[in-house]
Parts: sequence; C-alpha cells; structure tokens
Amino acid sequence: MSDIHAGLDDRMTDKQKELLLLKVATGITVTYAVAAIVIALASDSQAMLLDGLYSMIDIAISFISIYVVTKIHQPPNEKYHFGYAKFESFMTAVDGLLLLALCCVTMITALQDLIHPDPVKHIEVIVGFAFISIFVCLGMGIFMRRAGRKWHSEVLLADSQLWLIEGSVSAGICIAFSIGMVMQHVPGWEQYTAYIDPLACIMIALAFIAQPIRIIRESFHDLVDACPSDEIRNRIFNKCEECRRRLKLDAVKWFRLRKAGRRLFLTVCFTAPDHPPLKEFTLMKRDIVRALNEVEPELDACVVFDSVENETSPPRRLLAAKRGFEMSPA
Repeated sequence: MSDIHAGLDDRMTDKQKELLLLKVATGITVTYAVAAIVIALASDSQAMLLDGLYSMIDIAISFISIYVVTKIHQPPNEKYHFGYAKFESFMTAVDGLLLLALCCVTMITALQDLIHPDPVKHIEVIVGFAFISIFVCLGMGIFMRRAGRKWHSEVLLADSQLWLIEGSVSAGICIAFSIGMVMQHVPGWEQYTAYIDPLACIMIALAFIAQPIRIIRESFHDLVDACPSDEIRNRIFNKCEECRRRLKLDAVKWFRLRKAGRRLFLTVCFTAPDHPPLKEFTLMKRDIVRALNEVEPELDACVVFDSVENETSPPRRLLAAKRGFEMSPA
C-alpha cells in the first residue's frame, strides 16, 4: 500500500507541475497574442494577423488544457466508468480542427490579397518582433516537449507543437519581411514589396497544414479505440509473453489494447493448464499487472484466465505481435 500511495503522490506532484507550466505558458501566449494583433493592425499585415490569430487559438486550447488536466487525474465514477482519459484525445482533436481551419482561411485571404495587394507599414517593427518571437516560441516548445515526454502528457506535447509551429511561423515572417526591407532599397523592386505579405501567409499555411492533419488523425485513432503503435503494442505483448513463461501458463489466448490520451487500457486472457485455487489466480494477476506497469506506468490492465479445454473465445486472437490480429473460427 505504501508503494501505491507513493505513486499517487508522485502523480499529484506531476499534475501540479503540469498545471503550473500550462498557466505560465498561457500567460506568455496572451502577452504574445495581444502584441502580435496590435502590430498587425498598425502595419496592416495579414501575416502578423495570422500570427496573432494563431496565438488566440493557442490561448483557447491552453484554457481547455488546464480544465482537461484537472479532470484526467480524477478516478472513474458512476458516469465515466473508464475515467476522463478521452478528454485529452478530444482536446487535441479540437486543437487540430481549429488549426486546420485557420490554415485554410489564411490561404483564401492571402490569395485575395495577391489580387489586390496593399503595402505593409512598419516593416522594421515586424522584423524585430518576429526575431524575438523565434527564440521565445522555440524555447517554450522545446521545454514543454521535454516536460510532456517526462510526464507522459498528451496535453503538454500538443501545446509544445503549437509553440514550435509558432516559432517556425515567426521565422518565416522574419525572413520574408527582411527580404522586403532589402527590396525597399533596391530601385525598381519597391513595387513588389506589397506581395511579400500574402506570399508569406500562403507559404506558412502550406508548410504547416500537415501538422493539424496529423493531430486530427492521431486523436481520431484514440477516440475510436484503435490499437496504439506497433512499438507500444509489441512492448506490452512481449511483457505478457514473459509473464506467461515465468508463471508457466500455456498461451496468451487474446489481447485487447487501446489508448486514450496518456492512458493505455489492456484486457488480456491467458490459458492455464489446470484449475489452481482462486488465491493462486489472484496472486498471478497481481504479479502480471505489476510487471506490466513497470513497462507502462499509465497502463490500466485487466487480466483474465481460461482453461485449455474451453473452446469459447473472443472473435479474434493475437497469434504474434508481428503478425497482428487474425479471425478465429466461431
């Protein structure tokens, strides 16, 4: 019991750190978004407006993330029998949809500006702001990605992606408008500086439209209970096989694994050669669950046993980790 309490204490500590980091990141994002939108309105730059709107989406996602983190650590209840783990997957799906919508709207607006370009004012201010933003955003993105991997937080990993994209957007804006500054001092090229802004928007949107699509795809897999990656599945299945050999069980009869946010849910059935006492089964279950949690601390495992002569089986049986799933006869 002391080990269990120690694990819970560590988890609560990680939760508090996670919430604190999200709140700090939200405060920085609010400051950044306000500054970007003010500069965009003063300079009449669509690229800076894109940057500011991107930050506004990041703010909305950050507030949702804070709420999600407070929920996902709560235990299951009568309404949510498997806890709140899927809240995390749902949040990242919303994140991806908002980013995809922003990329599409940006490209449409930028194409309209290419037809009727407007000169951008205060280019020096834009370049200076974007240059500083590169280091702030990339620094926050790298820091949050490390924290997300350490604490197995899908929320922090998703937010780190937003910061890294923000830093890359700032780099694109800085490079594009630096070229515009040079063109202003080249005779005959001044008239083309008005096209820098919409072209920068289109290139930035095209460069990062794959990111929200990837986020949506991964979140969808979690929401429909798809099996996690081969790496995760094989690691857990190999541990099940190791437990089977150590406990002298016959086989892994079937194996069900799904992912919801940072949580993994496993139901695995072992075949036993005889009928040992119930107490022995209980001890084996505890041993297997403890071994699996050493491999995946966020794994919620349900272990069941069946006799060799019992022909009743689920509709599918895992033959081998590399071969995947195969239908068994009814």
